[in-house]
Amino acid sequence: MYGVIRFGKTACMCISLGAAALGVMVFGAIERGRASAQTADADSRELPVLMYHSVVNDSSLVGDYVITAEQLEADFIYLRDSGYTPVFCKELPDFTEGTGDLPEKPIVLTFDDGSYNNFYYVLPLLEKYGFKAVFAPVGEWTEAAAAEESPSPVYSYMDEENIRSCALSGLVEIADHTYSLHSIGERDGVLRRADESPEDYRRMLWSDLDRSRRIIEQACGELPVTLAYPYGFCSDESEQLARELGYKVTLGCEEKTNIIKRGDKDCLSRLHRFNRSAGRSAESFLSSD
Repeated sequence: MYGVIRFGKTACMCISLGAAALGVMVFGAIERGRASAQTADADSRELPVLMYHSVVNDSSLVGDYVITAEQLEADFIYLRDSGYTPVFCKELPDFTEGTGDLPEKPIVLTFDDGSYNNFYYVLPLLEKYGFKAVFAPVGEWTEAAAAEESPSPVYSYMDEENIRSCALSGLVEIADHTYSLHSIGERDGVLRRADESPEDYRRMLWSDLDRSRRIIEQACGELPVTLAYPYGFCSDESEQLARELGYKVTLGCEEKTNIIKRGDKDCLSRLHRFNRSAGRSAESFLSSD
């Protein structure tokens, strides 16, 4: 059975006002949600880091850690067209500390080991596209390169003058990759040996990193704030000492995207990186991530 309910003017007015109030409440909740999402976006960034090594001009030499300059340029074109903005690692602490900002789609391009071809092929491409990158030379290889009269883009490493030129371009941050710990065997990267005391390990690592960062300081006029761990090997011990030496960003090798957050300095430890081999492009990492 159905009935008819009749409302007077006062009742109708109350219903209208109630509906309006409900609308304001709902709209306010939506706006607060939008503001919260915008704040979350403003306070964090997804940050992929690509790890390159040697770049050559001969496709017969490519492999897991060697790509061609043509492949690198294809990556740069993809990044540009996809809206990515390359940034330095040293810009990241400003974001986490609240004193700086990052673009909407930041990405870090790292080049490990300090191959001479980073200076010969990569730097001109950075200049062509206006991209920033992080070069991480190995200290003892930098020193040895000084003795080469005619360096080869295939197998040589950058000397101090090459590193200085890269830094002065304004497009390259120079990171540390240790002085002599880029090896596996007696010691795996920077890790402590089983027969080594914590005290002896600390002295060894301090001496090695201090030596490599002084080479960078001499070449660039400033100490590095980024440490790229050889092979990604690292530990809580190495992280603690790195912080004491003034490194604010450390780089590992686990392959996934990073989340950088304001107020979270720990998110800059052991940053994940995708190794760019000859068989997998930047697009393949970023489009599937």
